[in-house]
Amino acid sequence: MPRDVSFFDQLGRLLSLEREAERARSAALSESLTLRERAEQGLSVLDLESVEEEVGLGGRILVTLARADRAPFPTRIHNGDSVAVMPRRAEVKEPAQALVSRATRTRLQLAFDRSPPPFLHEGLLRLDVVPNDVTYERMRAGLARVKALDKGVERRRREVLLGNEPPRFEKPSDAPPSRPLNPEQADAVSRALAAEDFFLVHGPPGTGKSTVLAEVAVQAVARGERLLCTAASNAAVDHLLELCLEQGLRAIRVGHPARVAPRFQEHTLDIVVEEHPDRVLSRELFDEAFSLFGYARRQRTQGRSRERFSNARSSTAEAKGLMDDARALERKAVRAVLERAQVICVTLASLGSGVLAHEEFDRALIDEATQATEPLTLLGFLRAPKLVLAGDPQQLPPTVLSQEAAKAGLGVSLFERLLQDHGEGVKRMLREQYRMNARIMDFPSREMYGGALRAHPSVAERTLAPVLSPGAELDAPPVLFLDTAGKGFEEQEEESTHSLFNPGEADLILARVKALLAAGLSPRELAVIAPYSAQAFHLRERVEILSPDVEVDTVDAFQGREKDAILVSLTRSNADGNLGFLTDLRRMNVAMTRARRHLFVVGDSATLSGHPFYARFIEGTQGDGSYRSSWEWPEAEHSD
Repeated sequence: MPRDVSFFDQLGRLLSLEREAERARSAALSESLTLRERAEQGLSVLDLESVEEEVGLGGRILVTLARADRAPFPTRIHNGDSVAVMPRRAEVKEPAQALVSRATRTRLQLAFDRSPPPFLHEGLLRLDVVPNDVTYERMRAGLARVKALDKGVERRRREVLLGNEPPRFEKPSDAPPSRPLNPEQADAVSRALAAEDFFLVHGPPGTGKSTVLAEVAVQAVARGERLLCTAASNAAVDHLLELCLEQGLRAIRVGHPARVAPRFQEHTLDIVVEEHPDRVLSRELFDEAFSLFGYARRQRTQGRSRERFSNARSSTAEAKGLMDDARALERKAVRAVLERAQVICVTLASLGSGVLAHEEFDRALIDEATQATEPLTLLGFLRAPKLVLAGDPQQLPPTVLSQEAAKAGLGVSLFERLLQDHGEGVKRMLREQYRMNARIMDFPSREMYGGALRAHPSVAERTLAPVLSPGAELDAPPVLFLDTAGKGFEEQEEESTHSLFNPGEADLILARVKALLAAGLSPRELAVIAPYSAQAFHLRERVEILSPDVEVDTVDAFQGREKDAILVSLTRSNADGNLGFLTDLRRMNVAMTRARRHLFVVGDSATLSGHPFYARFIEGTQGDGSYRSSWEWPEAEHSD
């Protein structure tokens, strides 16, 4: 559908609705809980004090906080969270804003972009998790920039984006691939590299989307292109980094180290730059400046004489000069590291960070493109003339809090809109999957992909038997549905978050975990997932006692992952047949396609069967012998 530039104004309005929805949710949570309740739920931490300071890359001040009594604190605060710090009891006009760079049970290290206020060293502190507006501002600025592309080649790119001009393709290269590819993968690589504007790689679960992206990266770099690898989530960007490193490409991960998986931190810009001679010198200058700032602070707090004021002022001025010199040296070191890299890996939201402010690329690979809102994805569009967007519209969509914004179009990814506007000719769907037993694949293939998927012979017949202890006896067909109808396992609502949990289903899941581990399954090849965060939380508390290596998470957090065995708790059980967001079949597609060898689903058929999708799933398990009733399920006897 052709559009004009007012489309970007509309996206801007939808972004504003989304930001207000996020602020309203945060405010509602704050108003509904007392400060003590926030602390108990890990949303705030009280009675903290500063115990250590140091200088990080970019002159960031790293401050470590701990409880005054050094006791552990319950917290849901994670690395990379935005937080506000304020005095525990006194009022301040503006709390100090920071990012959590390291979180443990007893300590939180915070990264401040500028010198933190004096109150950080003057008594007990309170810390709150807060929404982060930086990404919203970057998206709004990005929309304005795209709208302003009005000359020559850039105008044509904008018109392709709006659906007013067709995308162009050059003649495909006949360069041989660097690895074995099936015909669909080879075609996707060839057409992605031939795209002068954009190309879409549709990768259903297990079909080798990563293989395609890795090959595109290798061939693009071999052509001499400067490559940007990006995605909405840090996990996806880390995966792209891993793909590039495995191919021997010189790749650098840009972003706050707190948000990068530990095994990849040695490849982050922050860490690599540390070894550069200019950074070594800049660090010495930062340390000297930091000492002078400390001296100035002591002069101000130890008396009010004119001499002390003068000393503090001159020390502060000298320190600022040293900071300027240090930052100049650091920029030089960063420039040298970035220029040597063949590939830059960074989240879409971080493309607006200072170190990349003026970086341009020949091509951008955007993974998980169907999970990102269009304004976020456009930040990648602005950095490279050629785009390869990879994703799956049949899996999780962009997360949008505002129902009004979602219905008006913010829930539609750029991948989906380009496909709608330009048709199937701009996309290649991968159809052969290398993950699941054919019986696990069959139902989602029919329901979500029109039966188009096929299992590679190497995985079509895989079962749990080879990865269990010899002689282990376990009822474990590739798919098993355990029906709780009539058991009275009603769902319950968590008062503070209004998320749902189901203790009865949790008992059955726990018993299954015990049985699988007893049969010899590696805990690292077992995961438990649930659509509701409250159910995942309750399950995690209990499963961790059995084995900390068994992952427990929400469906949303598990997209892109896989294990030999996946246990799914559907959670919903009520007399009204209310399924909530279980009616979003893309979420269930994710849940049902994570397992390689064994998919175990627990649910209440009386609640589920009112929906055609679940009715067909349950009927299918009854027809092929993979249905079990919890009334006759032996593990249920040992679920306490």
